[in-house]
Amino acid sequence: MAAALYASHSRELALAEVPEPLGAALRLHAERASLSVEAMRAWLTHRENPVASGFFGSLLGRRQNPADPDAEHDMVLALHATHLLVGTHGASRGTAVMSLPLLQATVTRGGVLAGHPLAAGLDVPADDGLTISGFPGTEGRPGTYFVGLGPGAADACFEAVRAAVARAKNAPP
Repeated sequence: MAAALYASHSRELALAEVPEPLGAALRLHAERASLSVEAMRAWLTHRENPVASGFFGSLLGRRQNPADPDAEHDMVLALHATHLLVGTHGASRGTAVMSLPLLQATVTRGGVLAGHPLAAGLDVPADDGLTISGFPGTEGRPGTYFVGLGPGAADACFEAVRAAVARAKNAPP
């Protein structure tokens, strides 16, 4: 497995503590979707895209993930009683938030390629996190969203989301 592309630091926090403009975008999205922000659990991940460790990477100032335009960005995952809300903010990428009903969500630990048979033999990055499937996609396939997580909060976040999805899907009619 390849080295992680990002240095990630995650923590659980109150929704009011999510830094701006990500916090404002999250509250606006929840309001437009008629979702109450009261009693939501939230996790914030600050991800740094460090300078590449190789000789030429260091010499040229290339980033560990050269496809990412930001040297750092924030990601948030908020758990509502009926929905998952995810968002990201970076200086170049801007701010975006989207949500998904828990009934439509599928959650797996790790990246979308982690443990996938087609990825056998590939040098997949070791970034920790969770992949959420079920968003509107293209060509009739569901879209996915990877939420990077750092040490400390990764296990608690994954377990809370996994349990919420399981409760929603197994609730009596």
